Amino acid sequence: MHYCLLIILLLLSFSLPGYSQSAKTADDLFVAGDYIQARAQYNALLRKQPANPLYLYRAARCAQELGDYALAEELFIKAGTKYPLRNFFLGEIYYQQWRMPEAIASYEAFLPTIDEQHERWPVVQQRIASARVIERYLKHVSRMEVISTQRLPYSELLSVYTVNRDNGILSLDSLGSRYTTQRGDRRYFSVRTPQNSDSSRTAQTVLVSQQRLLQQWESPDTLDESVNSGTNNVYPFVLPDGMTLYFASDREGGLGGLDIYMTRYNASLGQWMPAENIGMPYNSPADDYLYVADEINGYAYFATNRHCTGSDSVEVYQIALHDRTYLRGLPEDELVALARLDSLIPLLSVEGQQLPETPAVAPTATVSVATDDSIFFVLNDDETYTHLSDFRNDSARSLYMQYIEMEHVQSQAVEMLDSLRHQYYEADTTTRASLQARIPSLSDEINKRKRILRQTLTRIRTMETAH
Repeated sequence: MHYCLLIILLLLSFSLPGYSQSAKTADDLFVAGDYIQARAQYNALLRKQPANPLYLYRAARCAQELGDYALAEELFIKAGTKYPLRNFFLGEIYYQQWRMPEAIASYEAFLPTIDEQHERWPVVQQRIASARVIERYLKHVSRMEVISTQRLPYSELLSVYTVNRDNGILSLDSLGSRYTTQRGDRRYFSVRTPQNSDSSRTAQTVLVSQQRLLQQWESPDTLDESVNSGTNNVYPFVLPDGMTLYFASDREGGLGGLDIYMTRYNASLGQWMPAENIGMPYNSPADDYLYVADEINGYAYFATNRHCTGSDSVEVYQIALHDRTYLRGLPEDELVALARLDSLIPLLSVEGQQLPETPAVAPTATVSVATDDSIFFVLNDDETYTHLSDFRNDSARSLYMQYIEMEHVQSQAVEMLDSLRHQYYEADTTTRASLQARIPSLSDEINKRKRILRQTLTRIRTMETAH
């Protein structure tokens, strides 16, 4: 018996140093940020001690850093509550997935483990406030028809904003953008206010307007406090009516980062009305800004970095203008995907009949085309493209691929309209009454899409010839 015990002790004496060395190696890799190798080490350790809370916690952190949120969540829960930061990181995982009730619960479970001087205290407070706002806005997600999306360097942002000149002129500056009316007699832009010497007021970026009289610009007028709330108020755009202002702000009560707001000028009161957040899916916890509407042609643009990596990248959405309607009755995960613009909503919905999904490309998706690369695209009188590889401009090629999908959706819409009309002529009085509203609505959507298709072709030719 003593002999067996001695052998066991000897084996342990040889194995423990190596085991300890493996744990140290895993810790060193984790601290160095090599999460792939660290995860492999922790997985090896967990095969020997599957219930070790430290290894579970560190393996969860590796999975989280590598974007495997499902595994990270599972491992954090298995790790238990020994490490209080677990609740913080669980909150971060739920927040990233817009599972806001769970995020709030995790953050609130973490707060009692730290005090107000802790570096994570303001972060958690901000996350909780933002999560509650997002949870509220998720109940009112607007229907959005996306025409196209383009990701590009920020310096090229305005290159994809193709709007009628009657809407005014846009330009970029160091604080965002400037808007000048079509007549050139008024402009809106942002200026930086200085911080008070006694620090009672922090520096702020505010929106101002400036009028031009007798070929000279007067002194800028700062817009009302109802507009200039928050630290940054930027990217103004005014509709041709001169009374409706869109801009971006990081004010309290938003979803996070810059959100797009709208306000109207009350001429009788001589002031701008309180600004309203235009909601989801236009806004997100990331930066969303530069909403520009072309009411003449029936579309608008806005910019966001919600799907971008790096500070110099931006994604611009072109959307069709519609009366504001809200999505109802969708499963929560689908609603979240639509609010985040991870997925794009159906182009049309006609009283229970849904047309195919919008052809715009989701941020991580690509459009499938014929494998033989064959197309027929007339660039001008002298050039006709027969293969996608004929395009010299990558953005023009990408937009043409979207155009192909849009044409496909349009043809299906036309087929549906023909079917409804056929049903109408053969239907009884009761059925005809139910079709009378659906047929004009679908016909109107088809006509709008015809205009969008023509505009898209013009944009493709402009982009390709400018290459």
